[in-house]
Amino acid sequence: MWRRFGALLIDVFLAAMLLACAVLAWSAWSGDMPAWGSRTLNSAIAVAVLIALLLMVWLDARLQGTPGLQLLDCRLVDARSGQAIGLAQSTRRAACLLLAVLPLLLGLLWIGWDKHKQGLHDKLAGTLVIREDYALKTLQELARGS
Repeated sequence: MWRRFGALLIDVFLAAMLLACAVLAWSAWSGDMPAWGSRTLNSAIAVAVLIALLLMVWLDARLQGTPGLQLLDCRLVDARSGQAIGLAQSTRRAACLLLAVLPLLLGLLWIGWDKHKQGLHDKLAGTLVIREDYALKTLQELARGS
């Protein structure tokens, strides 16, 4: 659970940095810094959240996880086969993630007491986050960096 929490913090930090860069770029281009709570800033935040969600869907399907998961040696796989998930399953997981965070984050906290460490979104989408164990890799795989 803590590894996944750390991955979430990394991903949120990266998304916040991208948003800050976008707002600064907009400010430099337009010559106007949007005020906190303004319609312009709220729109920018909404667009940034949508882009982050779409990017998460693509990264989960293509690379088996977001940068946070990748940095903490975790991979997202199909719960039944153990293989990488596709775009459809990744989209389903993202939609279920919205359901998991709505009731006071209880769907995410579920990870702490589930025996397979799955959140509500993982259970509904049929996914599992696993830790990549380097001890199971051969010397040749480690040398190649794969």
